[in-house]
Amino acid sequence: MFDGCLDFVQGLEILICKKNIMHTNRELILTSDAEIHVRAVREKRLAALEEYQKKRFMVVGDLAIKTVEQAIEALAALEGKHFHLHPKSAHINRIRWFKEKFPSLSKDVDELWGAYGALGYEGINGERAKKAIDAMERVLIEIEREAHVRFK
Repeated sequence: MFDGCLDFVQGLEILICKKNIMHTNRELILTSDAEIHVRAVREKRLAALEEYQKKRFMVVGDLAIKTVEQAIEALAALEGKHFHLHPKSAHINRIRWFKEKFPSLSKDVDELWGAYGALGYEGINGERAKKAIDAMERVLIEIEREAHVRFK
């Protein structure tokens, strides 16, 4: 039916990623990229919050970044953009696009990437982990407003 991530339906080019297809008893269910990214945001956000509560600070920065990346991908997918399809340039293009769309959150995104490095090497710093969680939450709130989705 499809080859790779592309299918043609009545002459229209449609993006279909393999991860978005699920077979259940002869029924084919397609899930949109946005829905998949929203589900990932919810899981990763909860994991970041749980790890923070358990004082496992080394992983908080990583989970907070992954959460925000998925939220950005969800918003981008609603606009037909799919940064994750080009892994080598995904990060830089995702962040550039996000900062153009939300210049007021540029500092929060930078805080997350700074916390990622610091927490990875100095994971005992609960204050830095708290800053990462706070930045993650601010970014998610703004994306929720813009995209009319709920991550919580």
